[in-house]
Amino acid sequence: MRKLLMAAFILSALASSAYAQAPKLPGWKLVWSDEFNYTGPPKPAKWGYEEGYVRHNELQYYTVNRLENARVDGHNLLIELRKETPRSFLPTSINDEFHRYTSASVNTRNTASWTYGRFEIMAKMPRGKGTWPAIWFLSPIRTPAIPGPPQPRQPGGREAQPARGQYSGESSQGEIDLMETWGSHPNRTAVHIHGTKGPNPSRTVPVDDMYGKFHLYAVEWYPDHMDFFLDKDKILTYAKDPSTGWSFDGPMYLIMNIACGGPDEPAPDDTRLPQFMTVDYVRVYQKVPAAGKR
Repeated sequence: MRKLLMAAFILSALASSAYAQAPKLPGWKLVWSDEFNYTGPPKPAKWGYEEGYVRHNELQYYTVNRLENARVDGHNLLIELRKETPRSFLPTSINDEFHRYTSASVNTRNTASWTYGRFEIMAKMPRGKGTWPAIWFLSPIRTPAIPGPPQPRQPGGREAQPARGQYSGESSQGEIDLMETWGSHPNRTAVHIHGTKGPNPSRTVPVDDMYGKFHLYAVEWYPDHMDFFLDKDKILTYAKDPSTGWSFDGPMYLIMNIACGGPDEPAPDDTRLPQFMTVDYVRVYQKVPAAGKR
């Protein structure tokens, strides 16, 4: 019995250790986090994967549970965009000359989703043309439409027929792009909100070395507005407006990925690969109800 009690105590201490590392924020309660203080694949209890050529006729194949593309090194989560040879990864070998890349798109679709809260991701981004990393949120009721084999490219890797619009309904239930950046536009990060009538609310701002330095990308999502932050600076507020609609009163899940190519980027410079998104931590807080309220 004593051994069982000791084992239970150790497991409880380990389970709470990740929360102990996250600072307390006045008015907020930490409800989910990954500090990436372990080694191996991302914890399957917290993270799942997209697989294949998922959207935008991009160049990369998203792999599942493959350490070469997603792994934790004891300090950080590393998402790796790699150049592959035809024999090293079969799914890329049956396509045209540009489809020779693998990456990972890790997400919480089947493990966790949230309605409202503060979401913090501390990360460094990949560098170079052709890279398209993103940190974003979708509704779990959205089912991705998996297209057929990627189509041949124009010289330089541009799409023959760029896809535009709502991307097969991907953002019809709302989409929050907390961070996305394009390698051809270095040291600039963009916030976009999809799922409203009219122009999509957005803002693009410069970043001081988003490749060599960690930066905090955060959003506070409330029932009537969202506030977006880069480090300590608020860069965008999006308020609920009945005239444009509001798709953000239901649960959403987190996605972190590196794409390459696509509608707005050429093929990457192979001499600059591999490239990495390096994530120090992910933390999710929810508002503490005021005294007397639930």
